[in-house]
Amino acid sequence: MIIINFWLIQLIGLLAWLFLGISYYRKNTDRILAFQVIANVLFCLHYLLLGAYSGLVICSFELVRDYAYYKTDKDNYIFIGSVLVYIICSIITFTTILDVFPYFASTLDGFFLTKKKTVVVIGAIITYVLWCIYDLYVKSYSGAITDVIIIVSNLFILLFQIDIFKGKRISRISSRKIKLEKRF
Repeated sequence: MIIINFWLIQLIGLLAWLFLGISYYRKNTDRILAFQVIANVLFCLHYLLLGAYSGLVICSFELVRDYAYYKTDKDNYIFIGSVLVYIICSIITFTTILDVFPYFASTLDGFFLTKKKTVVVIGAIITYVLWCIYDLYVKSYSGAITDVIIIVSNLFILLFQIDIFKGKRISRISSRKIKLEKRF
């Protein structure tokens, strides 16, 4: 692989991660999935060019799986079917134990995508740790860097979703409103 191709491959991976990162700031699971479908198209190209076939197979199947989640309400059937596909594909593409990480991460991701937004965000933290390890293994440095960014970003999302923080923010806003009402 020549140097220019290496940087182009990393750029494609970075664009994929940009769409994925934006997806977690959407307000509902359908919007999350729509952005993830776009991200997965870019990921497929990224892993294909790297020669990382476990990543390519997972991203290709996630593209289909996420689209099915987005377009139907058969989440449990889709999840069960995807687990079977992952088992078969992991056997076919297995060369080292690290090749199994994306399959395990994707299985967890598929499970979490059937839940509410907060659970999706928590699950993303777990799955991106596994993807980060795999990305370092296959030299997807843009992927590994952005895995870490997504993990940190999702931690911040969780902090703002916790009721304790919402309660403090609401009470400050309410006390300001009461002070303003007293003035008039």
